[in-house]
This record gives sequence, C-alpha cells and structure tokens, in this order.
Amino acid sequence: MEWTPGSLPEIAEPKTLGLEESRLANIKPYLQGYIDQGKLAGASFAIMRDEKLAYYSAVGEARIGESPMDFATVHRIYSMSKAITSVALLTLYEQAKFQLDDPLEKYLPEFADPKVFTAGSAALPATRHANESITPRHLMTHTSGLTYGFEGVPHAVDQMYRYHKIGGFNDSLEEFSQKLARQPLRFDPGSSWNYSYATDLQGRLIEVLSGQPFDEYLEENIFKPLGMIDTGFHVRPDQVERFANNYARPKGPLEIFDQAKSSEYLSERTFKSGGGGLVSTLPDYLRFAQMLLNKGELEGERVLSRKTVEYATLNHLPGDRDMEQMGAGGFSESAFTGIGHCLIGSVCVNPAAAPNMQSYGDFGWGGAAGTRFWVDPEEGIQCVFMTQFMPGGRYPIQEYLRHLVCSAIID
Repeated sequence: MEWTPGSLPEIAEPKTLGLEESRLANIKPYLQGYIDQGKLAGASFAIMRDEKLAYYSAVGEARIGESPMDFATVHRIYSMSKAITSVALLTLYEQAKFQLDDPLEKYLPEFADPKVFTAGSAALPATRHANESITPRHLMTHTSGLTYGFEGVPHAVDQMYRYHKIGGFNDSLEEFSQKLARQPLRFDPGSSWNYSYATDLQGRLIEVLSGQPFDEYLEENIFKPLGMIDTGFHVRPDQVERFANNYARPKGPLEIFDQAKSSEYLSERTFKSGGGGLVSTLPDYLRFAQMLLNKGELEGERVLSRKTVEYATLNHLPGDRDMEQMGAGGFSESAFTGIGHCLIGSVCVNPAAAPNMQSYGDFGWGGAAGTRFWVDPEEGIQCVFMTQFMPGGRYPIQEYLRHLVCSAIID
C-alpha cells in the first residue's frame, strides 16, 4: 500500500475487501442529510479494511461560505486525544517504566494519601482517607475517582474543580497535577467509573517517566513514526487555511462556536492537554487507528507490540463489568450498557446488550465536537469520522454510521 503522510491511500474496489459498494453508497446521502437540514456544516468519513481504503466521502463545508470540507481539513479532536495519550503511556509500560497497579504516588508524590469526599459542600467538605491509592490502570480506565468539573454538574467536587480552575490553559502539567492532587476524589479508586482529567494526568506521568516534555514525547514516539504530520497541540501557520470553524446550534441555525481565524488553537498553550487538546486530520487519525488494527505497527514502524495491543484492548474494568454496572453516569463519549473500558478507550464486551450493532472487542472513542474512531479487530475494519459541531453527542450520527458500515459487510 502506498500511503503518503497527509493524504489518503487510493480507494480500492470494495468488493475485493468484502464490502458491497451499493450499500456503502448509502453513507454519503446519510451525511448529506445533516448538511441539508442545517444540523452540520460539514463532515468526512473513511473506512479501511485489510490495510486498504474501502470508502471515503466528504460533504458540506469546513467554514460555511469559505471552504469545503475535505480530507486535509484540520479538526479539533478533543477527547480523541485520549487514545493517543494512552498509547504513548503504553510505550513506557513496554519499557518497564511502571506497572499498571503501582500506587500513583510512586511517580507523582503529590497523590499520596488521597481523600474521598463524603459530605458537606465545596466550601466545607467532609472527607475520609481513600481505601486505596490511585493507579495507572485507574487513570487509563477513568475509575480513579477524579472528575472533570464540567459546568452545570452540581457535585461538590466538580464545583471545587471549577473554583480552582483545574485544567486551566496557563498551567504546566506539573502545576496541573499539584492542583488536582489537592482536591478530594468523588469515590474510592476502582469502585466506580467517571469521565475525568485522568488522561491529562497520564500526560504528566509520561513526563516524569520519560524525562521529556509531553508534547516532545508524542512527537518523537507517536507522530513522527506514524507520519502524523498534521497532529499537534496547536494549529501551525501553514495549517490555518485548512482549519475548520467549530459550530453549534444554541437557538436554531448554525452559529460559530470557535472561529478558526481567531481560535486559541492558533497559538501554543502552556497546558498540553492529553485528554482533549490535540488537532488532527482524517488521514493522520486513520494512520493512528490503522497502527492499532495492525497490532502496533504501520509501514514498518512499530509503536507497540502485538501482545501489548491485545492486552491493552481487553476490558480492564474490575470483574469484566460494563460501564453501566460500574455505576457510570453523566457525560461520556460512549454508551454504557454492554461497553467496558480498555486501556485505550471503550470496548464492546456484550454486542447484544450494546445499543449499536458492533463486534465483540470493537474499541475506540470520540470527541466533544462529534469526531469518532473505532477499530473492529474481528472484521479487520477501522473507521474515522470527522466533523466540528458542539455538542457532538446531540445527534446519533456515529451510531448510525456503525449500522451503515456493518450492513455493507458481505464476506
């Protein structure tokens, strides 16, 4: 396969890949419907099977009235950054730099003797000692007891995060870690699931374990080996014209949520958010997902071993439970029922219980602006969907895309 970084491979004949072309043809009008209804500005989607591009389409505009959506459009991938960060941490796991169940304070001393919120308010909290230490496994599965501090969440710990500006753009990862460690946990580590800054903390752990700044480690060990030439924590000057607007619909018609030409992404920020700070393109993320589908390798460059990828993509929730059984609630980039959590993202543990048609072991994650990737090892398929709309979970686009992809499988 010839695949120049920054571009897409040549599209193969779908039938040679066990896919029915006439059924794949349903995808573009499905996406176009969202454009025609004024629900999205633009979107792109690609399917790869057997290391070949089986399908690609782009509809609508990256910036309404200015530029079309295409494969080279630069997107805010938000929480799709998480899978990249976790893979980077796994490269250090392979180097025997840590064990998954090590106490986190072994590497980040500020997390010694964590406290759990039990009662009271954000101003006057009651706490107790946690039953156990946070571990890297807890961070990688969002079972650490940390939270996100989202606006509108009434929990006292989330209010504390907001008050102390946890995750502020002007904090270094070291400062972020210190501030985070001073807040109580929402629950005992390993006892429940809650979406959180845990992946951002993985970025700080990577710095301590590697002795390198987080962004430099990603560039050297993920982006450069995989040819991800358009992925990073800010939009370079040569990318500005390809950078999409981010849209929302607070009152009806689409409105600009983040203007590409004046976005904060145009300049480097001190806080390198491994949980949600990266920008990328469709070809770049396809290369990353293909590496995972290939069990750690792409075009002769090995990022992880086969065994590591197989182990990392098992369900690592205790007792092989799904997220629903873990008491998950609130916001997530995944369904809960029938879906567990691996060390990279969500993983399907019960296809019949899952709300969308998918295979056992199918894994992936999404982003706040509607982006999504998934890897289906059983079918040898990986898919990446790109759009820029807040909040991404408002429409069930990705769920129906799964159905459209699965319905085209004929081998």
